Amino acid sequence: MQIKSKYIQNWGKIDSSKVHDDSKIPLIHIIGYVGAGKSTFIRKYLSKFPSFDIKDIYQKNFFNPKDLKNDPEKYLQFQSALDFSFSQFYKNLEIYKIPVGIVESSGINRALNNILRRFYVYRIWIIPFDLNDKIKQSKINKERPYSENLNNHLMKKFEKNEVPFNNQYNFIEGSFMKDLPTIFEEYF
Repeated sequence: MQIKSKYIQNWGKIDSSKVHDDSKIPLIHIIGYVGAGKSTFIRKYLSKFPSFDIKDIYQKNFFNPKDLKNDPEKYLQFQSALDFSFSQFYKNLEIYKIPVGIVESSGINRALNNILRRFYVYRIWIIPFDLNDKIKQSKINKERPYSENLNNHLMKKFEKNEVPFNNQYNFIEGSFMKDLPTIFEEYF
């Protein structure tokens, strides 16, 4: 099925019946490992735009990613909180006529990705400064105890090409791996 849009979408097949006529605001989904520099990237390039960070849903509602895996009821609560929070975020983009919205996550959260399927999304994978820096990883793992398992899981998925993205940003070189779509060039 061909998308009738100038926006890029690569997450599975698009069911045009689920893409609402009013979902015209593109989203830039910043994805990568815990500690890769997603928030730093957003502060550097996109700080003037509203950002939706899935980490906030976990923190505000006291969800632990590990607990959600083994507790279907808690997962449904998480999914409901995520749905509500994201719909409020997108409604504010529309109300205030903001040209682009920013989403931050690892890129593999199934509940979030299912929500994003209804929108026009461009995914940027953040190539971390240095994943082998043991001191930095130790600090990240201490601050966010879930990070080690999540990063290991994410690394396996990434190596198998199971993490879809449209482009990559390399912090060391300070550049994207390929040209950005015209609609996003003005932001970078």
